[in-house]
Amino acid sequence: MTEYVTGASEGEEAGLGPAEGDSSGLSAADQEPSVVTLHGEHGETIYAMDRDHDGRADFVAYDDDSDGRIDRYSIDTDGDGTLDTEMRDTDGDGRVDVILVDTDNDGDKDIAAIDTNHDGRFDRVVADLDNDGNIDTDVRDTNFDGRADFVARDVDGDGRRDYTVTDSDYDGRFETVKYDDPKDDPLTRA
Repeated sequence: MTEYVTGASEGEEAGLGPAEGDSSGLSAADQEPSVVTLHGEHGETIYAMDRDHDGRADFVAYDDDSDGRIDRYSIDTDGDGTLDTEMRDTDGDGRVDVILVDTDNDGDKDIAAIDTNHDGRFDRVVADLDNDGNIDTDVRDTNFDGRADFVARDVDGDGRRDYTVTDSDYDGRFETVKYDDPKDDPLTRA
């Protein structure tokens, strides 16, 4: 993700924190965060905030169509200077519909939580747990009751599901296991 330096320059708004050389006696943690407004090359408005005053953005908000509503956010959740979590409003209703997280700090998002029916609850989570670029875990709430009723896994990293577990009667208990890859089915190996 792009790194934003929050020192104000020509054409940008000045930060909101105390001026350089401020003798207020406040530590960086006690000072107001610095906020810089940028305008992107495609007309979007970008707000970068530096909460800890280290010169790097800890939080960035994007108004992709400059309509006054924030469409996505990027956050440095672990304080390492990279924006590892992104939240998106994909349908413009003001609520986050997708959360993307880079859990291993390699720059690629490893986990996605998705609100597929835009009701305000995340009903699908997909993950690349072995960092091969393929989804190996897929958890879904197919009837939107707040409980997972479908789980699929690729445990051997070949890019194909190995098994699927379902709760087809939606009682909260998984009752069906389907081996999608015959080499993983214990009955075919017996």
